[in-house]
Amino acid sequence: MLNLRLNHEEQSLRDSNAQLAASNEQTKTQLAAGGSPAAMEEAARKAGFARPGEQVYVIVRPSDSAPPATVGASPAPGVVPSPSIRGPVAKHEGGVIGAIKEWWRNLWH
Repeated sequence: MLNLRLNHEEQSLRDSNAQLAASNEQTKTQLAAGGSPAAMEEAARKAGFARPGEQVYVIVRPSDSAPPATVGASPAPGVVPSPSIRGPVAKHEGGVIGAIKEWWRNLWH
């Protein structure tokens, strides 16, 4: 009976060791990928860093605390509504949006 219990415990420990070895290999792979220049640049960009001379565009959403627009009311004389108030802009592949998409696709190449 003791022999069976010890054999079972040995097999259980061998299985645990195999799982730990696989986990160690996966961690080594992740560390190697995380230390690559591309991963370091991505982390720096997420932290808000940019290359010298590079223009950075921050896209923000309007806050919910903005006063609601009055329907049918005209703006005060001499006041030009901002582009975000003028209405929806059609999305297409040309213009600024297309240029940004192209820049983003070519950023890492």
